[in-house]
Amino acid sequence: MNKKNILTKNIKRINILLLSAVFLTPLYSFAQNKTNESNTERVELKYNQRHSRHTPDSKLYADGIKIKRDLSILKEIQEERVLGENEIPAEELYGGIWNNRYVNPYRSLENIPDTFKVNLSNFTMPTMGYITSNFGMRRLRRRSSRMHYGIDLKLQTGDTVYAAFDGKVRVKQYEGRGYGYYLALRHPNGLETVYGHLSAFLVEEDQVVKSGDPIGLGGSTGRSTGSHLHFELRFLGNPINPIYIVDFDNKVCHRDTYIVTRDSYKTGSNGIDIRNIASSSVTRSNQNITNKYASGSVKYHRVQNGDTLGTIAKKHGTTVSKLCKLNNITTRSMLRVGKSLRVS
Repeated sequence: MNKKNILTKNIKRINILLLSAVFLTPLYSFAQNKTNESNTERVELKYNQRHSRHTPDSKLYADGIKIKRDLSILKEIQEERVLGENEIPAEELYGGIWNNRYVNPYRSLENIPDTFKVNLSNFTMPTMGYITSNFGMRRLRRRSSRMHYGIDLKLQTGDTVYAAFDGKVRVKQYEGRGYGYYLALRHPNGLETVYGHLSAFLVEEDQVVKSGDPIGLGGSTGRSTGSHLHFELRFLGNPINPIYIVDFDNKVCHRDTYIVTRDSYKTGSNGIDIRNIASSSVTRSNQNITNKYASGSVKYHRVQNGDTLGTIAKKHGTTVSKLCKLNNITTRSMLRVGKSLRVS
């Protein structure tokens, strides 16, 4: 009886062990697989963190470097365009004259160049309104007439007026029988722009602005019969018909450059003589400055692929330092394809 009981107990133990083996083996295998998978993930994560050239992360890393480089180039281009606070735009062209009172203080200016190439590449429309009055003679009451030296663009009082080019505010004045509240800006490209009949100023005298910066609010001050912007383009005091330069239908300049000649000042058979419209009040930054542009023809070079300051200087018989001085750049400035550089 005892032997039977012992045998029975042993058989039960064996069955229990077999059942345990059946149920525990899959669990053990699952645990092993899970451990192996976790180890594999750790290895891959560590591998990716090294930014190997064969991993997707390496492409992101390279793209980050490229973006940083591109941003630095854009910053350099932007800094190249900004005037210094104490710098006078086109100082040598204007003989050092910088007057804060009159639109045209250039009566005493001598040796005006016969031709001059103006860069229009960063033009911004001062307002998006349509033309309401053109440049030229304007008939008044009592059979009289007077010259209208700009064009009128439609806007509403309070609309923002923008700087047409990079430049500096030369005049910030009020004229009750004419411009009303108005601004005159000098630009490095040699032009000056006038913005009349404003209701408010957004800039100060001698402030440096960039193309597209807000400079004032539209209005109907001064000699005006309704809200509009009186817009002028001038070169050395001479008014130029803005239609010669700007395509007001499409809100862009006709070309990237404009050649100023004596014909630019003509309104018909008779030209506009600067001596008849200039003010006698002049402020000069330096009496010894002369207009070097009138001593000979001004030459430009349009940058092409592969051009460097050294190759351009050699081609035109000048030096890199002279090119930098003429164009207000440094030896580290980027040369953009299509940009015009003055070489003489």
